[in-house]
Amino acid sequence: MSNLFPILTSPGKIGSLGLKNRIVLPPMGTDAGKDGFVTDAIVNRYAENAKGGTGLIITEVTCVDPPLGINTAQYIALSDDKYIPGFRRITDVIHKYGSKCAIQLSHAGRGANLDVLHQLHQPAVAPSAVAMPYSFLTGLTGETPRAFEHDEIVALEDKFADAAYRAKQAGYDAVEVHGAGYYLVAQFFSATANLRTDEYGGNAFNRARFACNIIRKIKARCGADFPVLIKMNVVDGGLNGGVSVMDGLLNCYLVQQAGADAIEVIACDWSDVATLKDIPAGGQAKGMTFPLAGMIRKATIAENEDRPNLEGRGVPAITLPLISGGRTYDPELAEGALAQGLCDFIHMGRGLLTEPNRPNMIMEGTWKYARPCIGCQKCMDNQLHHDGELICSGNAVLGHDDNDASLPAAKKIKNVMVVGGGPAGIEAARVAAIRGHHVTVYEATDRLGGQLIPAIVPPYKQNLADYIPYMEVQAEYRGFTVALNHPITREEVARLKPDTVIVATGVLPAALPIPGFDKPSVMNAKEALMGKPTGENIVILGGGSVGCETAEWMLEAGKNVTIVEMSDQLMGKMVETTRFILKAHLRDLNCNTLLNTRCVEIQDQAVVIESDQGCQTLPADNVIIAVGDRPNALLADQIQDLCDEVITIGDAQGIGSVLEAVRTGYVAGKTI
Repeated sequence: MSNLFPILTSPGKIGSLGLKNRIVLPPMGTDAGKDGFVTDAIVNRYAENAKGGTGLIITEVTCVDPPLGINTAQYIALSDDKYIPGFRRITDVIHKYGSKCAIQLSHAGRGANLDVLHQLHQPAVAPSAVAMPYSFLTGLTGETPRAFEHDEIVALEDKFADAAYRAKQAGYDAVEVHGAGYYLVAQFFSATANLRTDEYGGNAFNRARFACNIIRKIKARCGADFPVLIKMNVVDGGLNGGVSVMDGLLNCYLVQQAGADAIEVIACDWSDVATLKDIPAGGQAKGMTFPLAGMIRKATIAENEDRPNLEGRGVPAITLPLISGGRTYDPELAEGALAQGLCDFIHMGRGLLTEPNRPNMIMEGTWKYARPCIGCQKCMDNQLHHDGELICSGNAVLGHDDNDASLPAAKKIKNVMVVGGGPAGIEAARVAAIRGHHVTVYEATDRLGGQLIPAIVPPYKQNLADYIPYMEVQAEYRGFTVALNHPITREEVARLKPDTVIVATGVLPAALPIPGFDKPSVMNAKEALMGKPTGENIVILGGGSVGCETAEWMLEAGKNVTIVEMSDQLMGKMVETTRFILKAHLRDLNCNTLLNTRCVEIQDQAVVIESDQGCQTLPADNVIIAVGDRPNALLADQIQDLCDEVITIGDAQGIGSVLEAVRTGYVAGKTI
């Protein structure tokens, strides 16, 4: 066992609850419920996190008042005793592996699922009749809700307490009140969402009353020693933000006075316009909420004062345990934050989605082999914008096969040749090796990475770049062989005689039927990103993810860039939050964007384009092709007669993202 991180791996306490380490899985929805009931997919997901050694697992957003309070159609609820047996399945499997569990109780308020509300033919309910503003961080907007009557608020407090009691009956060790994001408790805290003039509004003390009453009622219903956590927007900022720094500190102090046992620290931003200062998740720094937790720790309160200050007057104001993090799955960063006293526990949300076994790997000293979060935001986007289940680009199990991560041992050990060392090929090799096959990866170039190598060149790709070192150490960890600078031909397959060939050979560059396409000034985006010289005036054909990311990179280098896109939108397949930010960056960097436009000719120093406005000639020192790549399945076609089992995966099967590449690799490795 590793002792490099003595604080992170040491026991801790939240109220009366003892935990075996300081690692917390924060609530992140599986979105696999059925009419409010827990399903196998949900149980299996948390079983993996418990097996993986997480100290405290806070299971996902659970509605106390469906259907008005639900956030997705695949919700789960604890509004009735009929739901208790399903949650007992979750707590039993978590306790089986020595972890503890809390449940997050919620009501979505004005952020409730609009499709469901429309079916009910009624508006959402909220503190006041103020619609949820658009925030590009979620991509969601709202409709004008109906303001709660006073008696309804009191009744809803009781529903939170009743759900908490059911959670205790189901075996939960604690509950967490959802007071963050766009959810109802956060709406009560907010000065822009809560315009009430009764005792639930009008000033910060009254706006905190709803949360404090819920905490007190849970304690009264479940016992004073039953731990109650709260997840809070300590700061609710942006154009439509409603919780200032000082009000956020006051809220922390007030929930502590009400009996809360811990605060999970988070911030929210209600900006509806992105700028160059906004960073997509692929480039976000790690440990994002540590400064906020550190500020809470510095807050003091003086005698005879009723709110905390940051001037050092008095004694520490907020002394209950803080849970903080934000992309903090690096144990060195986590240990440092704990050692500095910034917080008491570390939430590793996406880090425990991508690698449920991460806590064990930290304790065993094998954390360098763990999958990183690449910041793609597919997890959130699939739920909020596609009404789908939780998925993960790095963890191919999530969202498939009821989240059953078991890998059966191979019935017959095979010699497996994997051709291509990109994400698909390495995932196939990793899984096949775990199952007992003899695996060799053949990569034609001098390094692993495949399409990721050019993909990490544009701005804000730091988290995606983490995936390449992960790939590079998997052979050492999982026991397969990598042969670099080793292209594979039909003749080589015939000589080596593998039992199975997995073809992960990526893409063939586009060959577009445009006059002048073969001119020396034309190159594909990969060539440009890998350093092929370009002039000052650049025309990029294709406004998808690759074209727009390449455009931003070139704009930052001082080039004049025009994107020519045949459809009516840019980046149609990109996740919404990243797309919104990148569109803003292109705007602010003065990118010339031409939609519903096609290139009809490439000349020596220009291109001819055509749109509804007719033809136009643009100056172009270079034309960059960012559309039309084709799956490269040539080898697979050539060797069908040489091998009984030939499987094509990744971009060689169909052009996609890291998510599709890893998933096809996983399936191949699992099925051979």
